[in-house]
Amino acid sequence: MVGIEILRFFSAFAVLVWHYQHFFFRPETASIDVVRDTQPLYGWLHPFYDFGWLGVNVFWTISGFIFFNRYLSKIVARQVSGGLFFLNRFSRLYPLHIVTLVAVALLQAYYVRENHAFFVYPYNTPYDFFVNVIFASGWLTPYTDSFNGPVWSVSTEIVIYVAFFLLARFFRIGLGWTLLIMCLAAAAGGLLIHQHVKGSESNIVFCAFYFFMGGAVHLIYERLRDVIEAHRRATVLLCCAGYAALFAVCAVFGGTKYLAATVIAPISIVLLHAIEPWIPERFASPIAKLGNTTYSSYLIHFPLQLTTVIVLQRLGMSSATLAMSPWFLLAYLIAVFVLARWVYQALEAPAQTFLRRRLAWIGGRSQRGAAN
Repeated sequence: MVGIEILRFFSAFAVLVWHYQHFFFRPETASIDVVRDTQPLYGWLHPFYDFGWLGVNVFWTISGFIFFNRYLSKIVARQVSGGLFFLNRFSRLYPLHIVTLVAVALLQAYYVRENHAFFVYPYNTPYDFFVNVIFASGWLTPYTDSFNGPVWSVSTEIVIYVAFFLLARFFRIGLGWTLLIMCLAAAAGGLLIHQHVKGSESNIVFCAFYFFMGGAVHLIYERLRDVIEAHRRATVLLCCAGYAALFAVCAVFGGTKYLAATVIAPISIVLLHAIEPWIPERFASPIAKLGNTTYSSYLIHFPLQLTTVIVLQRLGMSSATLAMSPWFLLAYLIAVFVLARWVYQALEAPAQTFLRRRLAWIGGRSQRGAAN
């Protein structure tokens, strides 16, 4: 799914730009001190500087689309066991998570010794480390800003993976069930927003909404596949009209960031799926490689930021000063994606293969057709 890889890459890019503000962290006040519109290339990148955190919501939607596409029918047909499903998720996510967790723990220990404050994410107790070890930082504590902070959204998604598998296995969920779950999650999310509730409850509810919305997009797309393929250009025009309508609503009413994240993800998925046959074959491999860097870039960018800040301090330089330069921003983005590509090749892929071979007994009878 080359089109989906494009969307994954831009979602990762959005989060990287949103977290660029970390370079302006002040240990003396334990806060980020930056005027957002003074960050480099703000005129070009302001949607990412202002709303890049919504890339997480788009990631959740993409995950729902992919899981329903790759797993739903196989789980319903009992071709994928619970053991195999767990093994695939564990081998895909855990190796890089534990490596970056240990790296951040060591780096934070050095940083707090020199600065008397933790860098950006303040909750780094032994209990928080344990919570991160079991991949539960997004739902077992009322806060998410501990150790390698960005991983909270992945840990929250794990809860939804379990719910998805159980619903597929025991309820054989289809479009009706999926839309019902979306409506229940939307109602619960609206109630939590109204009551100003934040924490594990809201994390799980919002993740469920976006994940199952992605699943609903897949199920609807499959029902309309013949129509879409027969009227591909019309589909593209409808998606563009959807973008225009969304931007118009946001411009007129403002304060519609959740609406934007909710609508732009499914429109983008349909659009990129529709244009996929038009993407030249020579671009497919580079795009797939970019898509493969998304998880790595998501988990390594904070350790890279922390390392950069420590090195600059040792050299007597201020990250906040250097980060005002567009060249520093460019170097940061290039470094993240280049390192992410290397990490995928040197750690992620080999570790995944190793674990699936050594723990194949967990998967049961066969691993043929297993998804990433």
